[in-house]
Amino acid sequence: MVVKKKNLKRNCIRRYTKYWFIVDDPGWTGNVSTCDAGSISQDALDKTLIRINYFRRLVGLNDNITFNSDYFDMQQQAAHYPPNNWLCWTTDGDYAAGTSSLGIGPADYHSSKCITGIIEDAGINNTAVGHRRWLLFSRASEFSFGCTNRAAALTSFGDAAKFENTNFPEYIAFPPNGYIPQELVFERWSFSIPYGNFSNAQVLMDGPDGDINLNMVSRTDNGYGDNTIVWEPEQINYLIDDDVNFNITISNIGNVTPDSYSYTVKVFKP
Repeated sequence: MVVKKKNLKRNCIRRYTKYWFIVDDPGWTGNVSTCDAGSISQDALDKTLIRINYFRRLVGLNDNITFNSDYFDMQQQAAHYPPNNWLCWTTDGDYAAGTSSLGIGPADYHSSKCITGIIEDAGINNTAVGHRRWLLFSRASEFSFGCTNRAAALTSFGDAAKFENTNFPEYIAFPPNGYIPQELVFERWSFSIPYGNFSNAQVLMDGPDGDINLNMVSRTDNGYGDNTIVWEPEQINYLIDDDVNFNITISNIGNVTPDSYSYTVKVFKP
């Protein structure tokens, strides 16, 4: 069956609109001054989970991730690199911090919004996009989560995570093959294959103006989720009204068959 481009685009917009739930107030009940980790509302948890599954569905992964509520309190206690002399340090919080993707930002960086930040994975310390890789880990089936009004902790591994999914695509690309809204195209592009070796892999990318120069930022750091190669395209423009297609070919991948993949990212303005 041949599906017209406009129908594919319309379906992508529909999914984007349906799943892009926003949380204005996470309902955090805690208090930093009294070391009360608190909790967040069920609505905030639900919408955070919806956004996680939206991103996984976008790249072809299972979109039935669930939250393990047994570890919500532990995740609420997490902090970024907590030394044990901090006033509110706890054993559970320290463990959660060491097994989670952590994020902190402005006053509204919480719940579902922080999931987008995890996918973007900006910053000089995140060139291997480890946060993105754990959220899009091929075998993931269960996470846990906690947040305040401006910080969040999403389980990456450890007791609060389960890796039971066995049905996943040949590769995991972000941005993915097919249509994607402009708002979800970030500086770093990535391509993952479980157990793939990218040490000698080559990435070619072209767009409407021809070949695109790439800054290869990570190809052998395999410590987070699936093995991944990461690059940053130089001087590309997709913030226009028309659709913009980018063709990517990744070749000479070790340990897997086939050792080469090609796909097209179609960026559109919703």
